[in-house]
Amino acid sequence: MIDKNSMLYWFPKVQPLDIPMPTTRIVKVKESDNLLEAVDDFSKFPQKLYCEIREHARMLGYPVFIRTDQLSGKWSWNKACYISTEKELLPHLSRLIEESAMAGIMGLAVKGFAVRQFLQLDSVFLGMEGMPVSKERRYFIKEGKVICHHPYWQKNEFRKDVYHSGKHKIPENWETLFDRISTETEKERRILIKYAQMVADVLPEFWSVDFAYSKSGIWYLIDMAEGEMSYHLSSCSNCPEQLKKQMEEEEGNLA
Repeated sequence: MIDKNSMLYWFPKVQPLDIPMPTTRIVKVKESDNLLEAVDDFSKFPQKLYCEIREHARMLGYPVFIRTDQLSGKWSWNKACYISTEKELLPHLSRLIEESAMAGIMGLAVKGFAVRQFLQLDSVFLGMEGMPVSKERRYFIKEGKVICHHPYWQKNEFRKDVYHSGKHKIPENWETLFDRISTETEKERRILIKYAQMVADVLPEFWSVDFAYSKSGIWYLIDMAEGEMSYHLSSCSNCPEQLKKQMEEEEGNLA
């Protein structure tokens, strides 16, 4: 069975919807492909798989955004999901495999790679490894209805010492910039509630649905995950009880 958090599960169900999404080409991994060998030796990356990924990247044109079916490694932006030239393709694919292996307790199996159109987002500053911090929203749907929504980013995520020293230093006025992208308008809510409800109509279970705002003024659906597995503000009445304590502890550690 395919993990529901995998793009192999949810993306084919939402792709036909009349919602803007980045152009996406999914390449499935064969059971015989031993990806872990490529972590330490790029030459051991399955050649046929690499050629297929490379061809899709060339068709979309660089830069491209590449992720596995379950994660993007966005906090390692310039070493993982963001690929500006073809020479970066193999080392970045290797990094994605490595991060998948280290995710959670047991790691995440890589069942496919998604080669995606790179979106020029309404970003205000750069975070870890050059990751653009942009105007993004997370909507939660459950039992076929939209139940709540929140800004994707939280201020506490950027209060770690690493963001205020060295190459990861963020602007002095970062909080003002952050507030700008966190402010929701009525027009925005109408659009995203409409989109989230369209998703809820085809995936009526408990899900988080992530949207990002582009410089061209378009909201794109960029990611989804099962609601129980998604970060949810502990102060929200719709946050599952089993996650509240975990969220409160994480928010406290980041403060």
